[in-house]
Amino acid sequence: MNSRNHQRMARTVEGYPPQALAVVERLHAQFPDAGVSLGPADSAFSAPAAFWAAGGTGIEQSLAYQDFFAIGMTDRIRAAHLIAFYSRQLSVVLGALYLGAGLQAQIAGLRFEEWTRLHQDREVAGKRYHFRLGVAEGPQHAEGISAFERGFTAHLAPVIAVLKKRTGLSSGAQWRLAADSLAGAFLEIGRAIGDEARGMAEALAIVKRRGSRLFSEELCYEEISAVDPASGAQLSRQYRIRCGCCLYFQTEGSSFCDTCVLLEPDDRRARLAAHLMQNGGA
Repeated sequence: MNSRNHQRMARTVEGYPPQALAVVERLHAQFPDAGVSLGPADSAFSAPAAFWAAGGTGIEQSLAYQDFFAIGMTDRIRAAHLIAFYSRQLSVVLGALYLGAGLQAQIAGLRFEEWTRLHQDREVAGKRYHFRLGVAEGPQHAEGISAFERGFTAHLAPVIAVLKKRTGLSSGAQWRLAADSLAGAFLEIGRAIGDEARGMAEALAIVKRRGSRLFSEELCYEEISAVDPASGAQLSRQYRIRCGCCLYFQTEGSSFCDTCVLLEPDDRRARLAAHLMQNGGA
């Protein structure tokens, strides 16, 4: 971070816990597909309720952007893909602060912004959500994951409601996709901070609690093992196994995701083992 950016960030986070800045810097480096900054919302951000208002530009632009990922999407498929896309970024941002620093964050503002990522050594233009966060000071460990779950579901509930009304995709289908996104993000965060087991345990404490909107009997983690064909080394990796379906397989020329709930277990394991070998365990 250069001195000008550091000064701007220092002004932004004045009055916030110092560990919050460290987590935000790690997010910028490790999860650049989700934008994040600290401080009160300004004119560049919308309040979440305004951003996701029925008929507003936020929801319409978000739905339209899903056509970037596949051809032949219907509104229901766009909604499924969108709730998975959005809740994954939300989970990464809020989850990194919770798992990495024990902090509960609130979404003060939101915007949908242009960004450029590297893919196979070339730059690809895309979009991401940028979350403007407020973080409470003082000890926040007493309620732990219960407080995280309440904040997460409270933020998503109106988004899911407006998508159901706009596209017809059921609330249950959307909550399953949100649970998948949370469990996948917590696995990624745990891996990034060197505590994969904790990331999985914290996610399961939410998605296996009966009564939670994110509850699922099917959602789980599975360790996949394979032998590296090049070196002969034994490879293994934890994967999040979905309980919901993003409907991607219904788009033109597409097929099932490797962790799709609709795959037979043996087929899914074979696909994941092939992925593991292809990527050398990564």
